[in-house]
Amino acid sequence: MRNLLKWIDNPKEKQSITRSILANLPEWFGLPEANQNYENEAQHCPMVARFDNGTPVGFFSIKETGPKTLSLHVLGVKKAYHGKGIGQALFEEVKRYAKKKGYRFFTVKTLDPSRESEEYRQTRLFYEKIGFVKLETFPTLWGKNNPCLFMGRHVNDTKNING
Repeated sequence: MRNLLKWIDNPKEKQSITRSILANLPEWFGLPEANQNYENEAQHCPMVARFDNGTPVGFFSIKETGPKTLSLHVLGVKKAYHGKGIGQALFEEVKRYAKKKGYRFFTVKTLDPSRESEEYRQTRLFYEKIGFVKLETFPTLWGKNNPCLFMGRHVNDTKNING
């Protein structure tokens, strides 16, 4: 069973997938308390994961933040799998889900470029590649040293993720 994409229903499996993938990404997810919160919250959110030979290698956990809005709550792809289209494939599946359920907008929060880091520059480029645009910066939402960039896109945006 190679490169399987599937929706996860079991809360403990969601928690386990979140834990294992975030542990592989300490440059992005290096705060144990925050990771624990992601694990706990992921149990209650829709999640799609990508597996390679039965091992989870990437996931998107999504959360309804309004009657017509889904947030990319937490997501990650193991470093060894970066650049292989897994994040794009996961997002395409989330897009199908959103359309089926009648959602109109996606949002995501990430680190604003005013506090530069190479990892988060890559993250922002990924979001831009899949059609997200910068909407607003919240300088103190996550504390004065971690400005939050709020990005969004329409579910039916016709932007092709491949360019």
